[in-house]
Amino acid sequence: AISSSLVLTAGIVMTAAPSLRAQQPPQQPLPPGYIRPTPVTAKGLAPKMRVEVMPTATSRTFKVTFGTGDELVAGLTEFAEKNHITSAHITGLGGLITATLGWGDPAVRAMKKIDVAKKCELVSLIGNISSRNGHPYVHLHGVVAFSDGSTKGGHVIEAHVDPIAEIYIVTNDAPLSTPSPAGTPG
Repeated sequence: AISSSLVLTAGIVMTAAPSLRAQQPPQQPLPPGYIRPTPVTAKGLAPKMRVEVMPTATSRTFKVTFGTGDELVAGLTEFAEKNHITSAHITGLGGLITATLGWGDPAVRAMKKIDVAKKCELVSLIGNISSRNGHPYVHLHGVVAFSDGSTKGGHVIEAHVDPIAEIYIVTNDAPLSTPSPAGTPG
């Protein structure tokens, strides 16, 4: 008797759910410059998208913590070499005192230098470790935020930690290769 009343109650709730949504008040108009997210229904807008099924792999996860004064890219490269890592994904966050970011300029085939010469928060760090010329290659992109809320971002060339940075590295058995994007140095 209990299970049949649960089924009956669930059926009533499921039947009533669409009518409850229909009773919600209409949304108010938005101020100029605002938009509401809508479901993505467009098809065929990414004709150059490629999908590669990665083999199921055994992985290891490392938490690498850096302290004041540590240089992030050199430290991660040394970590990858010591641990023989040539295929991994990287995420992280933390605080920085200085950094050099880069914007890949295909016309010049080089990185436009973006200097960060003041205390900031590393609010997003994402990248990978791959193999280039038989050695681990650490490829990072980051976004830093300043006390006024403004941000800068780009390829992380150099980053000095203050007070701490926590980086997570997940290795892959499947090798990653990081080709040089057209227009940027290898």
